[in-house]
Amino acid sequence: MATIAEFTIPANDFALGRVFERLPEAAIELERVVPTDDHILPYFWVRDGDADDVREILADEPSFLSVTLMDDLDDEGLFRAEWNPDVEGVLTAILESGLTLLSAFGVQGNWTFEFRAADTDQISTFQQYCTDHGINVTLTRLKSLAEMQVGDEYNLTTNQHEALLLAFEEGYYDDPRETDLETLASRVGISRPAFANRLRRGIRNVLGSTIAQHDSSDDAAE
Repeated sequence: MATIAEFTIPANDFALGRVFERLPEAAIELERVVPTDDHILPYFWVRDGDADDVREILADEPSFLSVTLMDDLDDEGLFRAEWNPDVEGVLTAILESGLTLLSAFGVQGNWTFEFRAADTDQISTFQQYCTDHGINVTLTRLKSLAEMQVGDEYNLTTNQHEALLLAFEEGYYDDPRETDLETLASRVGISRPAFANRLRRGIRNVLGSTIAQHDSSDDAAE
């Protein structure tokens, strides 16, 4: 049975966590993981951290063979890394278990990973792999898709639902805006990058469950 699982992992138990040692205000979002025949290529955004500093920090990280800056915006950069196949870590655990990565977000202290699993065996495989390789992983949320209540049909986490509703009610989407991300983030007691990530992921999940899903159905019908 398809299941949504959420795990937390200490920041230093994932190679990208080294960034927080020198850039404690940074936030990292794992965009996607692309497996190839020979390597694993994670793409990730770093916010509130200088791109040159990020590359310098990760240059000495043995988990990566290379780190390339793909896009440099005002306050965030998109990077692509080439994972060292000789290093067994979280990314290897994801691929070995067959889990589908929905989101991964890290700030100083910990990472939060959200997966979709075809069955509980995939979740168990992921947990066992992490345990066997000294990765401290904690299951914080587990919900069958069949058990989703009204409001969950858009595949939103509780935090994403709260963030979207708060932003709407406080006028963040009004023109002109009546509030900003700093204010909204302070309302729920998290950093601005973390709140921005919740909004981004929540909006993507809503679109994926509505407009994109209907378009896919129409294409299939044609």
